[in-house]
Amino acid sequence: MSGVLSFGRAAAVSRMTESITAGRFTDGVDEVTGDPTRVLVGDPLYVGPARVKYTANAVQNAVGASQLVTTQQVVVSIPTQPATVTPGEGELPSVGVWPYVNVTLPEGTVITVTASSSDPALVGRSYTVDGVATLGQSTAHRYPVTELS
Repeated sequence: MSGVLSFGRAAAVSRMTESITAGRFTDGVDEVTGDPTRVLVGDPLYVGPARVKYTANAVQNAVGASQLVTTQQVVVSIPTQPATVTPGEGELPSVGVWPYVNVTLPEGTVITVTASSSDPALVGRSYTVDGVATLGQSTAHRYPVTELS
């Protein structure tokens, strides 16, 4: 079983076309421009490859804070151990293994997409972790998330 699982984990990592930073963030306002900001507080919980997947094309309308809000189901996947993630050329770390593999992200963690080789429109989007990831004999930790505006 371990050989099949290792193969599946390697395949999952190969499909992770986004780079993310996950941690606790605080929202603020840029003093010069007045634009909203989201700043990492303390050390990140995870920095590295990920896959952002909108699991369905259907959207759902919900009422929140007296306004109509449209939501979609989104899942963010990160590598599981013992997946070895080798960065591409020019990516850190230069030693060839990401330092944050085999972490779990607690509910409420904010995930920000910092790069994407498959969809540049994802860069800069942020999500909050809504619950526990798929764990155990899985090829990746898949977190249910909600996109932040």
